[in-house]
Amino acid sequence: MSDVERLLAEYKRVHQGGGDADPRPFLDQLSGLDREQLAGLIDTYLSRAPRREVELAAFEDSPAVSVAESVQRSLAGSAGLWPALLPRLRTEARIRRADLVAELAARLGAQRRQDKVAAYYHQMEQGLLPAPGVSDTVLDALGKIVGYSREALRSAGEMPAPSRATPEGGAVFARTTGAAPDEQAAQAHSPGAAGEDWDEIDRLFRGG
Repeated sequence: MSDVERLLAEYKRVHQGGGDADPRPFLDQLSGLDREQLAGLIDTYLSRAPRREVELAAFEDSPAVSVAESVQRSLAGSAGLWPALLPRLRTEARIRRADLVAELAARLGAQRRQDKVAAYYHQMEQGLLPAPGVSDTVLDALGKIVGYSREALRSAGEMPAPSRATPEGGAVFARTTGAAPDEQAAQAHSPGAAGEDWDEIDRLFRGG
């Protein structure tokens, strides 16, 4: 039995026994793709497990919410495990998202198109940008910022989530907070807007 399978079984026992069922202690025992795979398997399990009545106000304050949200974006999106992996890499690198975007734009020679780079990076974190279209140039630059190899980022982005299915009635988890200011800016400059010409930034993030 692999570590991922063992920890999933342990999590199920805690959850079914009415315990705290916080996924973080289990996820913290792994790293890299094993951690992201376990996160996806836990989310898939929870999507199928019998529902227990919860105090929603209390749950909104739980640190597990952010984990659940990122995993759900991985399951529902087209960027593999990036929605779960990229925010964690930013946190571990102790770099704000706005600063990461600025450095990424600089490494790509796109300082004057930083808004567009921000919009594409936002899509990567949200699972909205198909991973195969993101060039090695982008992944190499991003990897140098967060201390992760281009190959590992590629594998995570193209790794199929354990299950795309969601329970009847919609997504497993809903966002409980509004978008951060840098997210709002990225959304406001979403690439592919009507009348916008295809340029080098589009090719880097969508042309493969």
